[in-house]
Amino acid sequence: MKKTIVLFAILLASFSSFATIRRVNNNPGVTLVTNLVFNSLNTAIAVAVSGDTIYLEPSDINYGNLTISSIRLTIIGPGYFLNKNPNTPTDKRTAMVSAIDISGNSNVNGTKIFGIEVKASNGTYGDINISNSNLGGFVIFGCICSDVRANGQVSDCLITNNYILNSIRTTGTVGFGRSIISNNIILGTIVETDNDNLIKNNVIFGGATFKSKYLNNIIYQNIDPSLTFIQNNQIFNNVCVGCSGAVSNNNFFTTAANTIFNAAEPRNLDDLRDDQFQLPSTSPAKGKGINGIDCGVFSGANPYVLSGIPPFPMLTAYAQGTLTAGSLPITISIKRN
Repeated sequence: MKKTIVLFAILLASFSSFATIRRVNNNPGVTLVTNLVFNSLNTAIAVAVSGDTIYLEPSDINYGNLTISSIRLTIIGPGYFLNKNPNTPTDKRTAMVSAIDISGNSNVNGTKIFGIEVKASNGTYGDINISNSNLGGFVIFGCICSDVRANGQVSDCLITNNYILNSIRTTGTVGFGRSIISNNIILGTIVETDNDNLIKNNVIFGGATFKSKYLNNIIYQNIDPSLTFIQNNQIFNNVCVGCSGAVSNNNFFTTAANTIFNAAEPRNLDDLRDDQFQLPSTSPAKGKGINGIDCGVFSGANPYVLSGIPPFPMLTAYAQGTLTAGSLPITISIKRN
């Protein structure tokens, strides 16, 4: 609890420009503060007003469904795989919700979600769903989930730095438009309906529909013929694994799938990691991007951050000395991505 208090004080000082910062912590023994510290996510959302920030703190207990339907919020969790990578928060637990649902009217536009593990209590990964048409301006950063779905016309979003076990997809005939999808690890596919998205620096294992602009991606060919890698002036500087045919627009084809990443097969569902998607110096994806940058998630303007660590200050080390003459020495280390 002392670590949590110190971290909260730092974050509060750093983000005082937000309307109100609220905490949710469902661990036993947490001291609640009226309208500021909650043990129920739903209660915190019910009290919040548009523009508020809610910190969802580490816990072994699932927080239930995260539903945003009437106000614009910023929800910040600690990330994922915190015990598998260096320089992560001192508390290696995540903040788990069973599903994330964003719906309602334009009052929810501009909602931002950072560092959440979308995983049910039974261990099954859940979806991030954005429902209703004419919504947009959402940021989904540093989350791990099954699917990211647009169940209507959803525009001007930023989907970045996520670990997606299934796909980014649409439901029906409309979906994401005028959006940036970048630096995500996607074990499934990208299914688009619009042609005005920018899709860059991803790793896509299930192929894509190639309706928008694709650049600097590492894309695996899919057995579905409708997802065959295509050649046009919107598709350039990608590395395609298992593709065939004429090469153009600085795309690069390779059959050496086991030489691309640090691990010959980085998709180990029994031991999910993200560090194995880094490129060795001999990778065929090195230098194949625009202006000679690497393809894949660890390159580009906003490189992938291990463990989905949000771009805010975090406590990475805490040491408490011995109380002497009324003085208690405390040493902390702070990192910001």
